[in-house]
Amino acid sequence: MNSKLDLVVVIPESEEGRRSFDRLVKAAEELFSQQGYRSTTIKDIAQSAGLSVGAFYIYFRSKYQIYVYIMQSFALRLQNYLDSRAGKITGDLIERQVEYIMEFIGFAYKNPACYNLIFESLYIDRDLFLQYYYQYAQRYVPALTKSRALPEGMDPMLWSFINMGIGNFIGLKVLAENDAGPEQMEKIRQTLRILLRSGLSKAEEE
Repeated sequence: MNSKLDLVVVIPESEEGRRSFDRLVKAAEELFSQQGYRSTTIKDIAQSAGLSVGAFYIYFRSKYQIYVYIMQSFALRLQNYLDSRAGKITGDLIERQVEYIMEFIGFAYKNPACYNLIFESLYIDRDLFLQYYYQYAQRYVPALTKSRALPEGMDPMLWSFINMGIGNFIGLKVLAENDAGPEQMEKIRQTLRILLRSGLSKAEEE
């Protein structure tokens, strides 16, 4: 069965081909993040990778195709990272969600280019932008439904989007302040616990 990445491009089988392929992807990712999709040309990507424009077309049909590949690569890398951390995340639904958000923030801090690329996709291809987030959210719906951990009447898809939104924008704050130190991260963790467990009711009671 083909992987998600194979649906976009054919991964080279030879070592030399894979090296050239990876150089093009790395160059495109950096250029798209630094100067944007529309300001980047195929010639820019090829030159940055140390390859010819002809070599680019051996692996990709267009600039859009390599962009979609990079988007899907980010999605797969994030999924694989969160899956690798899943065994260390314990507790009830709220505690697990807090830790998943914290793991996402840590991943985003180490991969800041993902914000530039994903947000810009809204203006390149709206369907691609929506697909990225819907697929990410949909991935957690079966587990949420099976666990029956959500309160009765709560839509698991909506729950996924709420938590994605929280993680996305806290991640942006951490990046903007360039602070992912232990004190900052623990402050975020404690705030998330209060918000997800008690919401605004705790503040009203006080």
